[in-house]
Amino acid sequence: MQKNRMLGTLIPVLLAVLVTGIGYYVTLPPLNPHSSQFWTFFFFTLAVIGGAGLLISLAHRKIVVVNQHMKLPVFIKVLLVIAGIALALLLIFSIASSQLLRAGTYSSLITVEQGDFAEDVPQSEYVTDIALMDSDSARIIGARTLGTLSDLVSQYNVSDTYTQIAMEGVPFKVSPLEHASFFKWLQNGSKGIPGYVKVDPVAFDAEFVRLEQYITISPSCYLGDDLMRALRFAAPTAIWGSVYFEVDDQGNPFWIASVLEPQAGWFGAYDVTEVVVMDACTGEAQTYALGEVPAWVDIVFTGYLICEKYDWYGMLGGGYLNSIFSQTGCVVTTDDFGYKIIGDDVYVFTGVTSVSNDEANIGFILVNSRTGEYTYYAVPGAEEYSAMAAAEGSVQQYRYEASFPTLINVNGEATYIMVLKDASGIVKMYSMVNVENYNLVVTSETQNDVFQKYKARLSQSGVNVDSDSLESRTITVEEILYIPNNGTTTVYIRSTDGKVYKIAFDESLLLTTAGDRLTVYYTIEEPITQLVKFEQ
Repeated sequence: MQKNRMLGTLIPVLLAVLVTGIGYYVTLPPLNPHSSQFWTFFFFTLAVIGGAGLLISLAHRKIVVVNQHMKLPVFIKVLLVIAGIALALLLIFSIASSQLLRAGTYSSLITVEQGDFAEDVPQSEYVTDIALMDSDSARIIGARTLGTLSDLVSQYNVSDTYTQIAMEGVPFKVSPLEHASFFKWLQNGSKGIPGYVKVDPVAFDAEFVRLEQYITISPSCYLGDDLMRALRFAAPTAIWGSVYFEVDDQGNPFWIASVLEPQAGWFGAYDVTEVVVMDACTGEAQTYALGEVPAWVDIVFTGYLICEKYDWYGMLGGGYLNSIFSQTGCVVTTDDFGYKIIGDDVYVFTGVTSVSNDEANIGFILVNSRTGEYTYYAVPGAEEYSAMAAAEGSVQQYRYEASFPTLINVNGEATYIMVLKDASGIVKMYSMVNVENYNLVVTSETQNDVFQKYKARLSQSGVNVDSDSLESRTITVEEILYIPNNGTTTVYIRSTDGKVYKIAFDESLLLTTAGDRLTVYYTIEEPITQLVKFEQ
């Protein structure tokens, strides 16, 4: 009898420990009361303990039925009281952390500097220096690269998630291979993952980087090698923000995980406070404070968090009620964001628009995605999707789709540059759109040509194009032709040395005849060279 009573206690306790342990191992909640996952697991644990207690009570026959109603044991009532108190406190903490009561805290998370676009953003001299590829195109090229490796294609896939990074100032997109299935992991798990794909978004090509030491920590692994499980055991209390795959300047792979903590009360205004850097090959992890993150790390603050924090800043600065009713002075970011490489850092850029007008930007922000430093540029003009529509409209007969644009500086002019893709995702054309005047649109089938055409249009629009940044030559005109095409006229100039130049129609050229001397300016010489400007 005594033995049965012992088993009646021991078995429920062991079951409770087992179920709780499995629940933790599967869900991986942070052991941090500032996390909603923690409280979900807390109530789950209370339920398991309560279930175990009921089993023990049944085994010991301590549950009493009074008037056909079960009389709960005292410990169950205690658990219910604990759960009720916890729920009440969570409700209070949630209200105390809300934007209604803590609008000032939300709006003051960031400091926004005012910048001068022409001075702060280096000029782009050639379109070939700019990363134009979006993630959709990177996936196509990356998968094509893996398809050429016969020893890997049946065992691994390329992850759909590409990270924009800068390696010694050069932009790349990187994505690790992953096990194709659970059974492939069983087969190859002891060896690991042999490498990652590195895509050049400037040249539109990719290479597979084969590692000497294989990747052993990955989202496609299981048990202790699963990425999120390895991170959780390395930092049991961390509330994870973003987790990105990156490589250092030597090409070694790492997982970069940002750690969040609430800045407004118990549950409000989560922001990055630390970064965990985990070696993807060895699983070794190191935690850094924000100011100590290695310079090669690029993505600490995601574009989503950057935009969310700016929206708090732009909407709640005048108080919560103002953000709902009068909305005086309220501004928000536009619907999407892009990346830009400046020096060795990756920056997130997005437009800023009034809450009452989403057709145009009043300016835009550039934010360092490693340090989280915000700079605002008061450059009014087209928001990104309007610019994309303008580019698509200029070649509407082809029904091409524009990628989200990159922001560049051309002779001090803020300019959107993007690719135009067909229905299969193949890049067909390039387009440049002036931010302040999105009627100034240029498209071309080549990168060099679109850049030259754009500089020529700037010059014709009265924008001073720096001659020092251009190639120049003085020629003698042999022949000049005016060729109309789709409502515009292109002027072709043949020089006496046999070279041919072209430029959009300019009335002053009507006074030019054979034998006249012209000084022509251009960026790159081609069989038919696009002129940026000329002097008679």
